[in-house]
Amino acid sequence: MEHLIPSSYQHFIGSIVLIFAFISLFITFLDKQKSHATKLFSMLLVISLSLFSSHVATYFAAIFIIATAVTELEFLQNLAAIIRKDEHYFKYKQESLSTEDNIKRKSTELIEDELLSERKIKNDNNQIVEINKLQDMSRSSQMKLAFTIEEKALNFLSKTYGDIQQGVRFSKDGIYVEFDGVISKTSENTIFEVKWLKNPKQAALFIIHYLRRFNEMLDKHKEITGIPSKAYIVLVTNEKNSISEKRLNRLKERAKEHKISIIFLSLDELGFEVIPETTTDDS
Repeated sequence: MEHLIPSSYQHFIGSIVLIFAFISLFITFLDKQKSHATKLFSMLLVISLSLFSSHVATYFAAIFIIATAVTELEFLQNLAAIIRKDEHYFKYKQESLSTEDNIKRKSTELIEDELLSERKIKNDNNQIVEINKLQDMSRSSQMKLAFTIEEKALNFLSKTYGDIQQGVRFSKDGIYVEFDGVISKTSENTIFEVKWLKNPKQAALFIIHYLRRFNEMLDKHKEITGIPSKAYIVLVTNEKNSISEKRLNRLKERAKEHKISIIFLSLDELGFEVIPETTTDDS
């Protein structure tokens, strides 16, 4: 009988909490209250066990376990970093973009690109590209093809440069910047931005416009991470001969002035089946 009587005030409180935990357990059988009762039972059980254990490590673990149910995970990560005295954690955060964020970012780029381009594109198949029918492509098909080209280009470059993480955001103190692909290293990040040149004739205009914007993005990256970057613009053309070699060299030199390298790829190199442009004889 004496073993049933709590030996201390702490154990007495633990016993009361345990009783309430089992009451919560029975409430979990009610469908309407099941979710909240289950969470309450778990928290009360952890509190009760920590009180019975009477050990500081158990108290500490109980705080974190209960906190996971009532607070944001990011807060707990910050708290853990403070306890570990991990200063590097607070310098910046690199995270994968959600599908929604990636679609939003790509939509903005497509609108900008449309203002620079005189051609409207259309094709409902993202594996076969028929040059003559690009002007009939719907907006949804245009978006789908742009995403596929970006993914294939980064996968293609991964064979040469190493594993490229796709769709990356760097953030710190409310400032953020997003890139198509990143190879992260402690001393230097390699950054890739993929652009599909739907109209090769406007390549020079596009480069002039985009270099300024890309430089601003790289400045943000340096401000957030505190480390330098090696930057590449990956320009994907419809066909290998869409841009002359002389023009390619001029574009590369222009980018080199901004310490940015240009990689040229064609759709067929990325595995697309390209049907070349044909001219019709009106006579």
